Amino acid sequence: MSAENGKPSSGVLRRILRSLGQSDRRLLLLSAGMILLAKLCLAAAPRISGQITDMLADMAQGGTLDGTAFFRNCLLTAVLFLFGYGADGLVGRNMVRISERLVRQLRVRCQRKLCAATLGFLDAHPTGDLLSRVSNDMQSLAASLSSTVASLLGHAVLLAALLVIMLLTNPLLALIYVAVIPAGSALLLLIMKQTNRLFRRQNEALGRLNAIVSDTYGNHLLVKAYGCEEARQKAFEAANQTYYETYVKSRFFSGFTIPLSVIVSAVSFALICIAGGAMLIRGSLTIGEFQAFLFYGNMISAPLSSLSSSVNSIQTGLTSAERIYELLDAPEEPAGTPTHTPGSEERAGGIEFSHVQFGYRPGEPLLQDISFSISPGQICAVAGPSGAGKTTLINLLMRFYELWGGSILIDGVDARELPRAELRKIFGLVLQDTWLFDGTIAENIGYGRPGADMEEIISAAKAAQCHSIIEKLPEGYNTRVGGEKSILSEGEKQLVSIARAILSEPRILILDEATSQVDTRTEALIAQALANIMKGRTAIIIAHRLYTIRNASQIVFMTDGSIREIGSHEELMARKGLYCAMYESGSAE
Repeated sequence: MSAENGKPSSGVLRRILRSLGQSDRRLLLLSAGMILLAKLCLAAAPRISGQITDMLADMAQGGTLDGTAFFRNCLLTAVLFLFGYGADGLVGRNMVRISERLVRQLRVRCQRKLCAATLGFLDAHPTGDLLSRVSNDMQSLAASLSSTVASLLGHAVLLAALLVIMLLTNPLLALIYVAVIPAGSALLLLIMKQTNRLFRRQNEALGRLNAIVSDTYGNHLLVKAYGCEEARQKAFEAANQTYYETYVKSRFFSGFTIPLSVIVSAVSFALICIAGGAMLIRGSLTIGEFQAFLFYGNMISAPLSSLSSSVNSIQTGLTSAERIYELLDAPEEPAGTPTHTPGSEERAGGIEFSHVQFGYRPGEPLLQDISFSISPGQICAVAGPSGAGKTTLINLLMRFYELWGGSILIDGVDARELPRAELRKIFGLVLQDTWLFDGTIAENIGYGRPGADMEEIISAAKAAQCHSIIEKLPEGYNTRVGGEKSILSEGEKQLVSIARAILSEPRILILDEATSQVDTRTEALIAQALANIMKGRTAIIIAHRLYTIRNASQIVFMTDGSIREIGSHEELMARKGLYCAMYESGSAE
């Protein structure tokens, strides 16, 4: 769907067809054939019934009735109507199967895309908008395919067949429809063009609305803590008002389509009655042909009305499909061409940043010529004020983003030469913000190494100093946590996260201010857990509280995307430089 001109994009339609499996394509062709045959039967039925009426009229005027032909026509009319309308049920069942299988496949592809998409793309799109594409837009597409496509095709075929048969039966009366219908169709196309733009704005507004709801209720504690209920309410009301306005406008314009088609049908029917009555009086039209045309008039009004509503539904479905395929077209983490897969014996844990350059936005560099190295088994702390680029170093080390220039070497091998999955197995990551998914504690710890048995999970929990805490819970390791459940404190969640990292047996440990949100007692437990996990491993610590990194082997102090000082705590304090000034100020940053 082109947002600029409001016309359906053939590219979206082609992509939908390409997304169908081979069996579904065959089923779609079979359904289309059934629709074609069924609507041709419906179009032919009034003409046969008109012949029945002429037979009865001849008999009423003293003629003879051919009983065999009469009953044959009656039976044929019944069969035509039964098959014509009965096929809709079979076609509807087929279309539901096709649409649901397509949507199931698209949901799987969207989930894979969200897992493979770049952090830049995910950061640029609100969670609510992405959820709207995977849920609301999927439902809209499924509804359009299951109930609307067959209806649209069937009514289009029926309308065309009726016009052809009417032209063959009586060209003069048929010309009335031929003259009136195109005029109404032209007006209908103008309305469709406008409604398509509005349907797209409606879906975008719904995505923004979902994003606000998701952010508000996903962070309800902060909203209440800072008294932002009124501000969030106003933001919601503004987004809700925008959605309301776009919805009303789209429905207002689309609402014209059905009355317009009804008016076209009514005008055509009235003209048929007038012209047909005059021809009947003059004797140039039989009563059976007149009856058939009245049937045709009634039958045409239904396709016209249904075509209008079907077109609106198709527009909504195509707009939703466009948003789904926009997500599927999102950039993914570059696969690269890995040429080296180190064995476990090669992973000593040495790291070297060599002239690294990077920025999040084109033309706006953040890191400029970053060079330093970390020896295997060494504890390296990266400190500096907010915005210095500390976390960016970690993002680049784990290849969440790609370098602009320079290289990062792991045990002498360029990180870009390693398979991405293999590279990330080398690292254990403990973030400042803990994440526990909705599941048991055992499942959350076991997330660090799929396939780990219960004994290994318990051993990791003991090393993380959280075994005794877990045992006191109502169901121990089977206690469900995550989501909005608050059965664990932030510090306890952090200990579970550390247990997860211990279980993964990383060669290099990355700690992003892992103790910044906990009390003193829990901080001591975390410090002991970290000491256990860091034994014999290379560790990188991102720190704001400088007193926590005094024992680091090496401290890298950064400001404004550049390294300003490197050395141990004692060496940097002796220089009386930026690190010393920040440390003595007691600043958290």
